[in-house]
Amino acid sequence: MLRQRFNRTCLSPLDLAVCERVFNQVCADERLDPLDPNAEILAEMIVAVFRNARTNERELLEEIRSQRQKFTGPGRQCRSGNARRRRG
Repeated sequence: MLRQRFNRTCLSPLDLAVCERVFNQVCADERLDPLDPNAEILAEMIVAVFRNARTNERELLEEIRSQRQKFTGPGRQCRSGNARRRRG
C-alpha cells in the first residue's frame, strides 16, 4: 500500500526508499497507523518536501518533524485523525 502511494510520484527506487524510511519513522514516532487517512497526508508532505531539494534522509526527517510540530503545536502529536496532548 505504501509503495503505491509513493510510486505515483515517479521517484527513483533510491528516492522512494528514503521517503519510505522517513514515512515509517514518523508513523512510529507518532503512533500513526500507516493505513490511516492522516498517513496519506503525511506521505504527500514527505514527497513535497523531498522534491524541494531535501534529498538527505536526515534533513528530510528533521524538516517533516518540524512541519508536523508546527501543524500540531508544542506538546502534541498527530494520531488517528486528531491531535492529542502527550502525557508525561
